[in-house]
Amino acid sequence: MTKQRPLMGLLLATAIGTLSGCQSMQTEPSDTRYETADSNKDGKLSRAEATDYFVSDLFESRDANRDNNLTWEEWNVPGAGLSKSKFSSRDTNKDGMISRNEALVAGRKDSGFARAFVAADTDKDGYVTKVEAKSYYASKEGPPN
Repeated sequence: MTKQRPLMGLLLATAIGTLSGCQSMQTEPSDTRYETADSNKDGKLSRAEATDYFVSDLFESRDANRDNNLTWEEWNVPGAGLSKSKFSSRDTNKDGMISRNEALVAGRKDSGFARAFVAADTDKDGYVTKVEAKSYYASKEGPPN
């Protein structure tokens, strides 16, 4: 297992916790974040909904010039320790940038996201409820302050 996998699990735990109302990465109220992530408005998150919300949030936080593309410098923020080959593999059209669409596709394929989502889905129904999200986050980070 690479260093990236535990980091992805922790990041997804933080994202799921953020969606559920735990420690916030944003100033948007937790109920609003959860509702935003729940794009089909069924009261639960599918793996695609959770992943897309998290990838979009991360993408927006790194897209410094707001052009909907990430350059290598924007993608590999200090401390991320990401590889150029991983960047290149996500840049499927080979234009030297990762578009939001390319990021979403890569996020949906990421096995780290999949493992974290499966772990959060305690009733194994293929969805993460707000209660499951809070429980998963607490198991990774401890209870919210």
